[in-house]
Amino acid sequence: MKAVKTTPQETQGRIVDAAIACVKRWGIQKVTLNDIAKEAGVTRPTVYSYFKSRDDVLRYAMLQSAYVFGDKLLKHIGKFKTPGQRVLEAFLFTLKRLPKEPYLVLIIDADFSQILNQHALSTEEGQTVLRSLFSTLLVDMTLETAVIDEMAEFSARLLLSLLAVEGRVQRSDAEMRAFLVRRLLPALGLSE
Repeated sequence: MKAVKTTPQETQGRIVDAAIACVKRWGIQKVTLNDIAKEAGVTRPTVYSYFKSRDDVLRYAMLQSAYVFGDKLLKHIGKFKTPGQRVLEAFLFTLKRLPKEPYLVLIIDADFSQILNQHALSTEEGQTVLRSLFSTLLVDMTLETAVIDEMAEFSARLLLSLLAVEGRVQRSDAEMRAFLVRRLLPALGLSE
């Protein structure tokens, strides 16, 4: 029987898929690089040829998925006219769609929050991504970078909270929209 050759991109993809499968099965704290290698059908040195660590595999998976999700989000919000509408729709889109994204769903895993904070929200790269997104959402407004950064940080924290922490009240889509209009938009100095 002939061995099937795979490209480096296919091997890397299998490793990333395996990491996510392992995390979903056992939780992030219990997954090791050995587990990922076994699930992917490769050796541990093969995993190391693509990634430095288990967390590096997970960050890569999330980053690649975030770019794809970001494109979908930008396409969605492109039809809205005002900054307030774009921010509101970005929130609603993300709240509804992000939990269905295979890699991004890790964002709402409580065990993953420390990794997310260390390597996304508090890094220059993470700040640049948030700033870029908010600059797009607020394109019609002239704001200092510090103000955009503050709005982005507040919004990211609220969004992560809404995704990760189950509230005592389950809101319908219409109720969530009304909640965000009442609480989020005024906090950002925006209106619908």
